[in-house]
Amino acid sequence: MTFFQDLFKAIASCFKGFSLLFEKGLWPYLLYPLFVWLLMWIGSIWLFASIAEQVADYLNEQLNFDEIPDSGAALSFAKPFLTGYFSVIISWILRILFWLVKGTFVKYITLIFLSPLFALLSEAVEEKINGNKFPLNVSQLIKDIGRGIMMSLRNMLLEYLFIGLCFMITIVFPPLALITGPFLMLISWYFLGFTTLDYNFERHKMTISQSVKFTRQHMGLACGIGLVYSLFMILPLFIGLMFGPVLAVVGATISFLELQQPTTRTHEIL
Repeated sequence: MTFFQDLFKAIASCFKGFSLLFEKGLWPYLLYPLFVWLLMWIGSIWLFASIAEQVADYLNEQLNFDEIPDSGAALSFAKPFLTGYFSVIISWILRILFWLVKGTFVKYITLIFLSPLFALLSEAVEEKINGNKFPLNVSQLIKDIGRGIMMSLRNMLLEYLFIGLCFMITIVFPPLALITGPFLMLISWYFLGFTTLDYNFERHKMTISQSVKFTRQHMGLACGIGLVYSLFMILPLFIGLMFGPVLAVVGATISFLELQQPTTRTHEIL
């Protein structure tokens, strides 16, 4: 299946989740992300605002281009640019960087805190679709939660790595922001989709290497789930906060089951 086929399949599966949530009595799961997200969002605003202020102060001290002589120094020819435009470019790049860092941090921390509930939600969705029941096993649930947290941390760190690399590239070649910006969006969608798909991987006893292989084979699927998650998160009035994470988990489960069991008629059940 091609990237775009997987992408549209994932998007369709996420929107199938609307009927499942309300017709099958799973709507209470919409309330949990709202409270956790609000706490994390408020905390992250304070944290990253403090960091941004400290970084800005440090750069102002270290990059004092006004002290460059008007002539006779190596950088005198570039002083008009450095004092007039370079600082503006750096300022906007830092703003974008901290926005990405803050958004990524909050998204993954939310998934980490809600990992136990989302694992249960994914199980409930599979039960509603094909009748598979997973008896409560506390020790197994703890293992699944631990793996979910570790996978979220793994994906968050990898996304930060890509953000850092793209940031350095953009600092050196600012016009490349036209490429690194969209690339970072795809990376964000991919890792978000991977994280929500992993609730299914762990429940079906797939190893981490098998999970990575599956997600790489279906990159469009992961990106589509992450895309829906990200689009909902920009909606106002807490709609995105409630629906974004939950629809991503539900869509990931539906998509995974359709790939594992192509004959499953999810549209008849939903």
